[in-house]
Amino acid sequence: MIARLRLPRARPRARRSVRAYCEADRWSFDPRYTQGRCPICGWEPENAPNAPDWLALANRVDWDIVGLFLLADVLVLLGLIVANAAGLFPAGHSSFGLPSSPGGVASGPRLH
Repeated sequence: MIARLRLPRARPRARRSVRAYCEADRWSFDPRYTQGRCPICGWEPENAPNAPDWLALANRVDWDIVGLFLLADVLVLLGLIVANAAGLFPAGHSSFGLPSSPGGVASGPRLH
């Protein structure tokens, strides 16, 4: 998939107006946003682009997998925060982002 992606171009392209006119429906439309077809009757103009570049790129990404990995990352992060707050990490383990004391914890466990 990475081999198919191209880096952005150095200079911006001039935007060209892409409009098509359906004679049967007397309807003007932009075929880039209607999958290259007339939204009323389905007529397909010749040499019409199917989608703008950003939409074609977004359609190639499997957003379900991206969302699943993002959800898993957030859940692991929340689990680490809860485990740290509950004191479930070993005594030698320092807290995330906090300065550690020489013994690993501020005071020993209260056993009385």
